[in-house]
Amino acid sequence: MRLHHATIIALLIAPALVTAQGSLGTYEDRIAVEDVMARYVWAVDSLDAEGYVGVFTEDAVIDSNGSLSKGHDEIRRIVTGLIQRRDANKAKGMPTANLYHVISNVRITFPKPDEALHQSYWQTVRRDKDGKMTAAAMGPSEDRLVKRNGTWLIQSRKLTVFTD
Repeated sequence: MRLHHATIIALLIAPALVTAQGSLGTYEDRIAVEDVMARYVWAVDSLDAEGYVGVFTEDAVIDSNGSLSKGHDEIRRIVTGLIQRRDANKAKGMPTANLYHVISNVRITFPKPDEALHQSYWQTVRRDKDGKMTAAAMGPSEDRLVKRNGTWLIQSRKLTVFTD
């Protein structure tokens, strides 16, 4: 008995579809990863140091254009440093220069069970001396997340600033 061409094609394509669908993760995991990344951005933009630390694993590493922050204490200092600069500028009557993040072109894949890769482009904007919103910096980011005890957390974050 001969197999129909459609059956043969289906048998050849099926493993590729299973692999592609597996790397996209479950709906629930994708939503959970998106939520972690949104909480990350909202925490840093609102200067919520504890909320910011709360989306990272204890052993997390942030590589911001070659400057490394390792573990919760150093990661918390990123936001507390922003708060100190804001307060110092405010005391001097200078603009506080709060940053606001815009994230785009998000791609989420799941290379292994309980591991996710979140890739995107980021841009920060701030109010300039004239009160207009202006781009401060932009570039690509790559976040590696892990699912620990049923919760997705960022284990490593790599940000690069476009210089061209």
